[in-house]
Parts: sequence; structure tokens; C-alpha cells
Amino acid sequence: MNEIKFIGSPLRMQALQKLKVFLGNPGKFCLIVLGSRGSGKHFAIETAYSEIFQNADKDLCLEDLKFIEPNDLPVEADALNELFKEWEHKTLVIEDVEELTDEQQKLLFKALSTTDGTFGIGKSINLRIVFTSSKSADALRTDKDLILGLFWDRISQLIVELPSYKKDDENILQDFYSTWNKMSFEKTKGYKHLSGTPKNPTLERFLEENAKKFEGGFRDLDKIACLYFNYRILHYGSQKKIIDEIEKKVVKSVTDDFFSKSQMQGSSDNDESVYQFQVGLTHQELLGRYKMQLRRWAVKEYGGLGIAEKKLGFKPGSMKNYVETKVTTKHKANEAKPKQK
Repeated sequence: MNEIKFIGSPLRMQALQKLKVFLGNPGKFCLIVLGSRGSGKHFAIETAYSEIFQNADKDLCLEDLKFIEPNDLPVEADALNELFKEWEHKTLVIEDVEELTDEQQKLLFKALSTTDGTFGIGKSINLRIVFTSSKSADALRTDKDLILGLFWDRISQLIVELPSYKKDDENILQDFYSTWNKMSFEKTKGYKHLSGTPKNPTLERFLEENAKKFEGGFRDLDKIACLYFNYRILHYGSQKKIIDEIEKKVVKSVTDDFFSKSQMQGSSDNDESVYQFQVGLTHQELLGRYKMQLRRWAVKEYGGLGIAEKKLGFKPGSMKNYVETKVTTKHKANEAKPKQK
């Protein structure tokens, strides 16, 4: 089966290069790989590992690579030591770090407390630990919201963040074609004639215009490819030759289905998405603060003020005036002064 390749996108290539260096860091410091759901964290780690494995020193703990989910991680010291011993001289990747329980985090905190590059509770076991998360660094480092602050300090010596399509969508078509090839539709018995890569301008326009909405990243491309192939089977019937008229029907079916049914609804990790009112401010001050937060939210959500204005229907330059109204001295004094009974 063909794999999706890290090609074309400068941001993705930069992240991969950084990952290769950090994954083989000589101090064996903990590494955390961040990226939204479907951004390719698992594949990126496998790719980086495979590229440095051949020239890796045994002492760098790169003999093998194992992925483990929080539910499969031991919750007792002896069992954790046994797991570490089993993977001595190797690299252990703990996925979805935000799903670890407080007890697991405290146990790992003890196990990762080291001064000589070895781990274990009361043991000295030589291995490398990598973590992954679909949450942002800001969300993770907020004490007790997702993980304990002391645990974040322990595991966040090195951080690599993979770009999502919200930040890096220039390679969307190439990624889709790689995804299509990965599916190996030509191996589906009886349907090889429908396995050719779609070269449809309407589909390409759909991908380019909606790339930033693909919350699932490569997983969304997987779904679109599967939808396209199966709608070809439906619409072509006994027709063996690819023709534009039927391809238009296929594209329409795919685009109609994807956003209305197939795409998973994701919650935004934009921490500016909730506005909290504060008692004691005038409506002008509340409105000023709201506008400033709207500006911050829009820039984070869309990647820039200009594109945010366009997406939200503002006139160019309008949101530049969205600055926070300062709280007056009178209000500050009133907030600080205790009420008289």
C-alpha cells in the first residue's frame, strides 16, 4: 500500500525536520508531538524514525518504535517498570497524553524523574519517551484543565507541532492525490476501471476552497476519497469509461454528503471563542472588550486579519479599529472599594 508522503508543504517539511532532530536528541529528553486530529502525528513520527533509524546509535534508544494508548498504560509502579524494561533501548510513544488519568500522570512523573537519562521507579532503565496530543500547547499547560502542571513541565522539554489545514492548505490537492493512491482502489475486484485518480476541476475547486474547514485533516481526505470511489460505483453502473457527465454527478454527491453527513463535527480549540461579561463595566467598555476579543478570535481562527474580515463579511480594514476600551479609573476604584453595609 502506498503511503502519504511529506512533500511540497514548507511548514510540514520544517516540522518533519525538527521532529527528526528532536526524536534523536542525545539527552533523550521527553518529546511531545502536537497537531490537530488527523494532522498525521502518528505517520510523522514513523517517517522521522525510519529516516534516522539506519544511522542511529544504539545508545540513542532507537532500536524500535512502539505506540501505546493511555488505556493500555500500566497504573502500578511494578507494571510500569516491566513495560519500560521490555522497551529498553527503544522508543515508546504514548498517544493522546490528555487522556491520561491523574494517577497515571503522577506515576509517570515519578518514572521520568531522572538526572542520568534513564527512567523507572527505583530503577535505571534506558529508553526514550514520546507523547502526542491533539490539543494545543496553551490548553495543555493550563494546570489541571487537561493534565497536571507538574507533569507538563516534566514532558515538555521538546515540542513539535504539525500544521493543520487551517494554517497550511497550499498542498491540499497533492495530499488528496496521495491519499487516493494510498487507498489502492485498483485492487478492488471488478472495479479497476473506476480506480483512476480524479482530475475533476470541480472537485479540485471544492478541496482548495474548503481546505481550512477540514477539521479531520488527512482523515477527511480519506473520507472524500472513499466517497468518490463508491459514488463512482453507484453512478457508473455498467458504464466502463470515465466521462465528464457522470463525474459531475459523482462530485455533487460527494460534496453534498461530506459536510452534511460524513465530516465529524469538531469543537474549536480557539480559547477566545467564549466571551465573559464583567459586572461593573459600562456598555461601551463591555462592547470594546467584546470587539477586541472578536478580533483576537478571528485572527486565531482564520490565520490573519485580512482573511478574517473577508470570511466574516467586514469591509477591509474595519477590524483594525477593534481595540479594547480601557477601564476608567472610576470603575477601577469602585471595583477595589468594598461595599458599605
